Amino acid sequence: MMNFQVSLPGKKLVNELSRLILDEDWATAEQYCRAYPKEAKEWSVRSGFFEGLKDSNVLPLHSACALRPPPTILNALLRAYPRAIMAKESAYSRLPLHIACRSGADATTVACLIGYFPGAAQVEDTLGRLPIHYALSNGSKPDVIDALLRTAPNAARAYDRRGWLPIHVACSVGASFGVVVSLIEAYPASSVLVTEKGSTPLKCLDLTQPSSERDQIASYLRRARKNYEKSRDGEVKVAKRPAANSTRYLI
Repeated sequence: MMNFQVSLPGKKLVNELSRLILDEDWATAEQYCRAYPKEAKEWSVRSGFFEGLKDSNVLPLHSACALRPPPTILNALLRAYPRAIMAKESAYSRLPLHIACRSGADATTVACLIGYFPGAAQVEDTLGRLPIHYALSNGSKPDVIDALLRTAPNAARAYDRRGWLPIHVACSVGASFGVVVSLIEAYPASSVLVTEKGSTPLKCLDLTQPSSERDQIASYLRRARKNYEKSRDGEVKVAKRPAANSTRYLI
């Protein structure tokens, strides 16, 4: 698993660039960033940055990514401070891409961030989650999931500290049939793997409301499981938690 960190200086108040971003005054923020690029490097404390409860030290780029910004401000911020794309906020060690996916960013925003740092799609936060986990849990459209999988196909194999693979997340939130297919095709074994509490993708599907698409997904998961078990001569691979600091991909 890739691990990047930009050092955090002491806590500071929100600067003018961050204030403009928080006001979602994107045009003025872009102009200001070009005039005062050094402010893109300044960390500040955001109270309740996560869930309205968890404080975090963030850069202006982190703040912007939480607000579904236009690519123009992202480009301006990253021209002013390219290393911001690899900087982790202090609460959960999340990159800008994590925050964007958690905030329901569209494919254009995700593509912009990936373009600056493709490796971000493979970086986990302190909860063991990759950007794709957040994109799925927040109902991102299929084009966002496809962009993340194209950039990091192995992301389908990465599970968080609860033992949840992306397929478990997808099934639990009612992701589309196409998204489920993409995840299973990227990692066929995930059709049989369980979470720490023993839930298969099919079991996670029970958390969603009944619908014709849910029935279609359930049928597909049963077929995928049968095909995988057949290819393994009935052997079912069991997910095991790796040792501390080891990679969190299932091979």
